[in-house]
Formats: sequence, structure tokens, C-alpha cells
Amino acid sequence: MAKCVIILIGATICLLQLLVSTEGAGLRNAPPSLYEQHLFKRQAAKSSDNDENTGLYDQNDSVISLNAANLKAKVFEQPHASMVEFYNSYCGFCRRYAPIWKQFASDILGWQRLVKVQAIDCSRDDNNVLCREFEVMAYPTIRFFAPYYKDGSQQIGEPITAHAEAELINALVEHMQNVTSKPAGWPDFNPIDSSAPIEDLFAAPGSEATSPKYVYIINENESNETTVGSQVMLDMLDTQLVLVKRTKNTSEPSGLKVIVVDSKSDLKLPIDEFSRDKITAAIRKHLTEHHIRVTEVATKPSNKEQTSEQNIAEVMEHMQEEELRKKIKELGPAVVYQADLEEAIKFALFREIPRFKKIDGERLLALQRFLNVLVRYFPFNDNGVKFLKEVRQYVLNFETEIDSKDFANQITQLQKNRHPVFSSTQWMGCSSTKEGLRRFPCGLWTLFHYMTVQAAEMEISSDPLEILQAMHGYIKYFFGCSDCSNHFQQMAARNKIWNVTSKDDAVLWLWSSHNEVNRRLSGDITEDPDHPKIQFPMVEACPECRKHKLTNHHNHQQYTLGDEQEWNLIEVLRFLKRVYGVENRNQLGLQAPNVLPPLLAYTGAADSFYSNRSFGNVLNEMDIRMGALLYVACIVMLLVAVKLVVKRGYRKKMYAHDVLGKV
Repeated sequence: MAKCVIILIGATICLLQLLVSTEGAGLRNAPPSLYEQHLFKRQAAKSSDNDENTGLYDQNDSVISLNAANLKAKVFEQPHASMVEFYNSYCGFCRRYAPIWKQFASDILGWQRLVKVQAIDCSRDDNNVLCREFEVMAYPTIRFFAPYYKDGSQQIGEPITAHAEAELINALVEHMQNVTSKPAGWPDFNPIDSSAPIEDLFAAPGSEATSPKYVYIINENESNETTVGSQVMLDMLDTQLVLVKRTKNTSEPSGLKVIVVDSKSDLKLPIDEFSRDKITAAIRKHLTEHHIRVTEVATKPSNKEQTSEQNIAEVMEHMQEEELRKKIKELGPAVVYQADLEEAIKFALFREIPRFKKIDGERLLALQRFLNVLVRYFPFNDNGVKFLKEVRQYVLNFETEIDSKDFANQITQLQKNRHPVFSSTQWMGCSSTKEGLRRFPCGLWTLFHYMTVQAAEMEISSDPLEILQAMHGYIKYFFGCSDCSNHFQQMAARNKIWNVTSKDDAVLWLWSSHNEVNRRLSGDITEDPDHPKIQFPMVEACPECRKHKLTNHHNHQQYTLGDEQEWNLIEVLRFLKRVYGVENRNQLGLQAPNVLPPLLAYTGAADSFYSNRSFGNVLNEMDIRMGALLYVACIVMLLVAVKLVVKRGYRKKMYAHDVLGKV
């Protein structure tokens, strides 16, 4: 009986140890705190929000912001034309282009009865499908939609290739001149016959009160097919008692004068430059001298409601976001967040890759290479690994081309089948206080840095160009910012990407190229003031990574810092492998840590952030010590129990004569 009790006690101790270990693991993967749950819900609400005033333009601009829910309603079947910019708020070129688009919208604001200047942010989840439907292949993409433009298959507007403001205005006017379905009040842009009687110009329909008193004739005898006359017509369209016409009189000086004709006389108005501004100013001056009021262009009013009292919930949300940013700042830039890695491939797979009508040729090969390195090196949970493998297999099944809609539908279904796949809901280390900065470009850099280090540390492949080739193909064929893509390809050729001969060299090549991009964009409009584009790593993070230049030593320009300093490549490589190592991934901001892959470690200040989770970090250390002690106790008790059981044997029964002797 005693032996059975001992065995039972040993088994109980083992069970207790198992329960404690399981509880410790559960605490380590505890559900998000109420604070984080609130942030996750808020982030989800933001991503599904249909508010128009997001992205690079707001209600203070002359640009009308659109979204997937209202674009067709505001563009199709309207009695006005539309100029629509399809952009991505993360795209550096789009950010640099935004002031031009705003100025363009402001300069033609007086034409808004006939044409609207609009924009839609394709980086938003709810707009992504519509941008794919409109076959937006690069950012920014500009399209012209004529009045009464009809919805239907391949009705995606007329492309505008111009980007400079003057060229934009010329391109717009040329399209307006060719409009066939003209709404009421649409001007007649056709040049008049210079030999026609002037009286015919006054035969305008309507009462005498609305008939023109002055007709301004602009001669466009220019070889460059100028649209200045049409621009002035649009500027003066709403000014009463005024009619502007254009002509091409070869007998008159080419574009050096404006002929003003009233019912009694001809008058030439001298101008020193044949331009829209000079001609409009001359007409306005003449009208003012004759006491005719000129219609002024009003600035766009802001209908943004100003509240005297701040919403308490918004104040709390702001405070919580500040606290989260504070924690990220405490950790510093040398941290890799699992959330950023997941957000990067989510954006790539579900937004950028499906935006092409079809994926074929070199683009298909680039996608296959990209998926292959993701399957090999991306730090996913079991569901995520299976998801990536299934996506890769789906792509490999197509030898020539893939329809992008089918691809988007397939990966969406695969994600649902393997739910949960992603544990992130927002950017962390790659986040920004300003909308449209960092995020995906930052996440993409982080993703490839991480994979170059993993490829160097693992023995999966012997190809040193595996990651760099996948990155080059993705940026060339899928990255939305075409200007950024071209810069990267030029830099890759200049830095001889295809001459990399080892995995460690691949790590250093990517690091050096990233620093080159930071150097080029430092101080640029795409730079976040809270996250300046520095030469990484900083001195504070790795002082041994920098050294003084050696005498008569000619280091490669790619690895030279200037100011009598250069990189210590051995220390830099060691630093990069530590930062982008698998154990250094941080799970700050993850919604579902229980679906993470193994070896995900907490680091530094992240532990203090999670210390409010049911004493999770205290028990993280405690259960390790208790586990070791209980394992030892368990083994000792079991050995004692086994020894007692095995030692059982025959024992002779004792009799009295054995002690007293036989009689």
C-alpha cells in the first residue's frame, strides 16, 4: 500500500509540474490587454472607415478626395469632366507630387463647374480592389473622365501622361476640346474664322441682358499648338457680358496681342507675354476700366466642423497611442517587430501584387521567387507556413500567366481556410505620426534585411543571391512607386548586385544600399521628422561599427562614411546578425501572440510594457526555476518508487524456533 502511495505522489508531482509549465506558457501568450484591444479595434475601424478626408489631401485643399464607395457616383454620368489622380500615400514620389496636384487644382478652381480635380488613395484596403479594376499599374496614375462618362467594361478613363502643372493644364484643355457629349454651358473651343463679320459674334442666344457686350478674340498663331486661348475662355466663362473667342490668323503677329472688339470699335490690348496670366490680366484691367465686375475665383471653403469640446474618447486614444510610441522609442531603432514583418507581406500579397490585370512573363517569375524565399525564411506560425506554401503552389501551377482577380480571390480564400494566419493589425516600428510616411517601404526593407540574415545563418540554400534576386524582382515588377523602383534598379546596377558571392556579402550589400537610399532621401519630403533617415547603425547602438580611415587605405566608396571614418564591416555584420536574428523579434502590438512561431523572444523595454498582463513576466522567470526543481523532484520520486517495486522478492516467514532454536 505504501508503495502505491509513493508512486501516486510521484505521478501527482509530474502532473503538477506539467500544469505549471503550461500555465506559464499560457501567461507568456496571454491575450492582449484592454489597452491593446482598444488600439486594435480602433485600427480596424480606421482601416474600414470610408471618410473621404484621408491620405495626402484634406478638405482644406481644392482636391476632392474619393474612395471606393463614391468614385463611380462622382465620376460617371456627371454633367462635368473629372481629373482623377490614383496614388499611394506611402509612395515617396506621390508625396512629392501632391503639392503639384494641389496647385493644379487651385489654379483651375474657377473651372470647377466644368471639371473637378479629384484623387483616391489606393493604399487603403477598401480602395485596393477598385484601383485594380481601373488597372492602376503605377503611382501616381492620372485619368481624364469626360462628362456623362459611362460605366462599363474597360471604362477606366483616358490616361494623362503629363506631370508638370503647365503640361497638366494643356493636357486637360486638349481633352476638354475633344469632348463630344457637351453639357449645357460647355464652351465652344473651335477657332473662329478671322474673316467672318464681327457682328456674327454678338448673335448669342438669350435676352439682350445676357448678350455679350465685349468679345475678346485671342490669336493663337503658334507652331506649338498652344491652348492659351482656351484657358482664358475657361477663366472668363462665368463673367457676364463677356465672350472670349480664339482664332488662328496667319496675317497677324504670332501670339503677341489680344484683339478686343465691342459693338462700336476694335481695340488692341498690348501684352508683353503670350500667356494665360498676362492675357487674363489685360482683359480684367479693361473690364474694370469699363466698370464691369469680373467674377473672382473663391478659395475652397473648409466644411470641417470645429468642436469646442474635445471628445473624451479621442483624448484617451491619443494618450494611448502616445504611450505606444513611447515604448517603441524606448526600444530604439535596432529592433525587428513581428508586426512589421507581417504587415509588409500582407501589403505585398493583398494590395501590390494583385493590382496588375495579369501576372505573366518576368513578373510571374519574380512572384515565384518572392514566394519561395518567404516560404523558406519568413517567421510564421504553422497556419502561416501552410498558407504561404499553398499560395506558392497555386502560383507554380500556372506556367504562363495568372489573372490578378483570380489570384486575389484565391489567397483571400486560403487565408480564411488557415485562419488565424496573421497576428498583427498595425505597423509598430515602421509606424509614423504622419499619414503615408514609412510603413510599407520601411516594412519591405525590414523584411528583406531579416531574410538576408536568416539565409546567411541557415543552410537551406547555397545561393548567395537568393534574397537579393527576389528583392530586385519584386521592386522592379511590383513595387507601386515607379520612381522609387527605377532608383533602386539603377543603384543595384551601379553597386553590382549580381557580383555578390557570399551570403554575408548579401547582408552587407543590402545594408550598404539602404544607407545609400537614406543618404539620398535625407531631408526629403518623404522623411518623417520623428524618424530621420540616418546612417545605420548609429554610434550609440554600435560604436565599434565605425573606425578611423587607415593611412593610404582606399576603401570602397560604398563603405565609406566620410569625416575620416569608415565602417568596420566585421562588426557591422555581427551587429546586423544580432538585430535581424530570429531571437530578436519583438511581439509588441500583436493581437494574437498564441499563434506566433516559436523562438519569439521579448526584449528590453517590451517586457516592462507587458508587465501588466496578469504578472506574466514574473511567472515567465518563476516557472523556469520551479520547472527545474519539480523535474528533479519528479525523477527522484519515480526512481525511489521503481526501486521499491523492482526489489520485491521472496522473504522467508519468521518462526519462533528461528529465534529460540529447535527443541
